Amino acid sequence: MSKKNHKLDFPNWPSFHSDTYEDIVRPLKSGKVNYWTGDKGREFEQSFAHLVESEYGISCSSGTSALHTIVSALEIGPGDEVIVPSYSFIATAFAVLQAGAIPVFCDVTMDHTIDPNRIEALVNRRTKAIIVVHLYGVVCDMDPIREIAQRYDLRVIEDAAQCLGGIYKGRKVGTLGDAAAFSFCQSKHFTTGGEGGMVTTNDTSLAWECRSFRDHGFDTQQKLDLLDMELKENYIHNRVGFNYRMTEIQSIIGINEVRRFNEWNLKNRHRHAAIYDEILSASPHILKLPLNDTCRRNAYWIYPVVLSECFSLDDTNRLYQQLTQQGVPFTKVLWPEAYLEKAFRQHVGFGKVNFPFNSAEYTCSESVNYDEKICPVARLLSQRTVCLMLHPNWNQEHIEHCAKALMDTLTSLMPMADY
Repeated sequence: MSKKNHKLDFPNWPSFHSDTYEDIVRPLKSGKVNYWTGDKGREFEQSFAHLVESEYGISCSSGTSALHTIVSALEIGPGDEVIVPSYSFIATAFAVLQAGAIPVFCDVTMDHTIDPNRIEALVNRRTKAIIVVHLYGVVCDMDPIREIAQRYDLRVIEDAAQCLGGIYKGRKVGTLGDAAAFSFCQSKHFTTGGEGGMVTTNDTSLAWECRSFRDHGFDTQQKLDLLDMELKENYIHNRVGFNYRMTEIQSIIGINEVRRFNEWNLKNRHRHAAIYDEILSASPHILKLPLNDTCRRNAYWIYPVVLSECFSLDDTNRLYQQLTQQGVPFTKVLWPEAYLEKAFRQHVGFGKVNFPFNSAEYTCSESVNYDEKICPVARLLSQRTVCLMLHPNWNQEHIEHCAKALMDTLTSLMPMADY
């Protein structure tokens, strides 16, 4: 095997702060492992809110539960619609269904984010909110979206699961709408032990509603010490809620990752992306590299590459297979158009009535004709996008190896004579 094609060992991801291995033992020894018995949960919320320059942080069990918490705390439910991008992980649309509302799918731009020019046509009297997804770390174009929301009195929710550290016109992702949901799943910018999430908001009333919803509907605003409330009061649940709390061990992991996020995690991701940019910009087989400019500062969860028009889906699949065989950490589009999922096309909801697709509150069949939905840009991207990794515990050699392997394989698949 030639030197340029040799397999390289890649460090495992996730990677944890060295202090974590000792710190997580302390709650195990003290027995204070629950959010309400220890103090690390609230410390993590405060440190994370400070990181994204938000007033409030509410930790959750996952990014999905964080989204569900926001949608429900905003009193969105049966009979309502929420506009979501068609090109995102299923949790974005499922959080709307979990609240009893209907997701309406909007196409995206070639930058992988919701298209502001296509949102307004989807707004009707049932529309209550827009969920934007900063996909792959690419920040959405927020100004026109907020203008539409203001015109129609809609809420704006950020799905920031993949965009910790992103910036829009000087403001950090997590502060660009009414509330934002972050994910700490294993693959994300950092993980709190496999799963975890966070709500951020600058709205005091909404923050209290989110705290209550993620904790069985407890009256958290009246008294934060819920264990003490349970001992003294019989009736302390003001609304329906869920148990979406994070554990003390997860919070300790998160605290340590926040400490090194800007100076290690995000800095290395930007350094790696710059290497990818330099090498891959020379390829005639690549149509578009990920957006990153002074207006929309990319957080680089992963590095999406849109292939040129000459690539078919079969070509993309062959590219994926060849790079995988070479041991290159590499993926195709992780989530094609969400409306193609069986749950949407066949209206598989909750219970025998398949709520909320079939319910007395929801009477507009047009919005749920998902089997007739086509979002052309999402379809194009799903067939011609491939993604490279740029974990912060990699070094320059790993990044250059991946970039050069992609360049060589593109050339072998599509020689210039056939281009």
